[in-house]
Amino acid sequence: MEHNFLQVDGIHFKADDEKIILRGFGIGNWLNIEHFMIGIPGSESQIRTAIAQTYGENQSSQFWEKYLHSYLGEKDFHFLSKIGVNSIRLSFNYHHFESDLTPYDYNEAGFHHIDRILSLCEKYKIYAILDLHAAPGGQNPDWHSDNAIGEALLWEYREFQERVISLWKYIAKRYQSNQWIAGYDFLNEACYYEPQGKIVDKFYHELVSEVRKVDKNHIFFIEGDFYANFFRNFTSYDDPNIAYSFHFYPSLFRDTNAHVNSKTQLQHIEQALFGSGELNYVLKELKRPLWCGETGINFQRGNLEKFQSLLHDTISILEKYGISWAIWAYKDTRNMGCVRPKEESQWIRFSKLLSKDWRFGDEFKKYLISNEVIKNLGLTHLPQNVQRKLNFRLMANEHLIRSSLFKETLVKIPFDELITYPESFLFENCEVWEGVAEIIKQFAFESK
Repeated sequence: MEHNFLQVDGIHFKADDEKIILRGFGIGNWLNIEHFMIGIPGSESQIRTAIAQTYGENQSSQFWEKYLHSYLGEKDFHFLSKIGVNSIRLSFNYHHFESDLTPYDYNEAGFHHIDRILSLCEKYKIYAILDLHAAPGGQNPDWHSDNAIGEALLWEYREFQERVISLWKYIAKRYQSNQWIAGYDFLNEACYYEPQGKIVDKFYHELVSEVRKVDKNHIFFIEGDFYANFFRNFTSYDDPNIAYSFHFYPSLFRDTNAHVNSKTQLQHIEQALFGSGELNYVLKELKRPLWCGETGINFQRGNLEKFQSLLHDTISILEKYGISWAIWAYKDTRNMGCVRPKEESQWIRFSKLLSKDWRFGDEFKKYLISNEVIKNLGLTHLPQNVQRKLNFRLMANEHLIRSSLFKETLVKIPFDELITYPESFLFENCEVWEGVAEIIKQFAFESK
């Protein structure tokens, strides 16, 4: 272990022999695009294909380069540093580094933007956690893993698993000496739909063993199974630099929404976090640190004051237990981002044009299989995991259809106009959700 790398110390993290709580944001919708965050229905690959087929590969590349440069730059880091952020979670899609047509042939150009951001991390003294958000084959059936078919094939095909291992070894070897990388978040929200199984745990152990051969310095973050929720089927590691990551969105728990009394709300959030015993298993049985790799709220749901209080109280409970955290997300098109393009910006007008009859939240309601359908099939019920899986498969079909409609809109927009749209994401062209910024300031600066 080289000096100054962030390290695991029991159930805590330490830097330069002092305990540290990681506080920051997830940088989503940048190197891994999500439809509700960019305001365009479809998976990332479908969105990119639509633009490439409409304008050609060369102009498509120009557009996405403009997007990546506009989305995250030095002015963003100046703001992050000013509000007390000490870490960011950099989510990425494997397609930036490897083509499915030429697996294991890694594209050095794909690392350009990660290198650019890591240099800013060093300048502003902010740690980065690299997060494989979309893996070959798909580690879950959802849109956020760039999954266009609704099947998590990573767990079905050995070839996909070997590609994940090989990609992480390549990344780890490249960055083994970078002290501003806190660690590697190996798989975002793995989901095998087998709560009693050992498939995910076995794969993680193999991944840890292989990647550690090329990188002795960095922390390896292991997310729980079933969307970073289940840990009790995980077995311990001899490796001393392992931590575990879970995701928690307080607005998804009914009890946390039912109470306005602050003290009662805190109690319900604490119960939602620790009531299942999964997090205590990590802290008390595995004896490793926890990192809440995602928490946050959707401010479009109304009652903004209530949801901000939920976020504040969630972070206060995490801080009480010394648990590190990252808010999802730093920037997006006015859904969950602390920073977002202005309402009158070109990008917001563009996304409204493309999604005027589509709402992300409606997808989940639309495809829930009714009790009547289940009854007609001769079943008494449909297991929750089967219904959820079917839900994503049906949504994938809708995304395919909508990507075709997307192209019909694109052909009406001259490229000279389209190429200016990403400028809406430049920090100076955005506005800040001050409520979230103030929450971070409170915990970052009061702790010092």
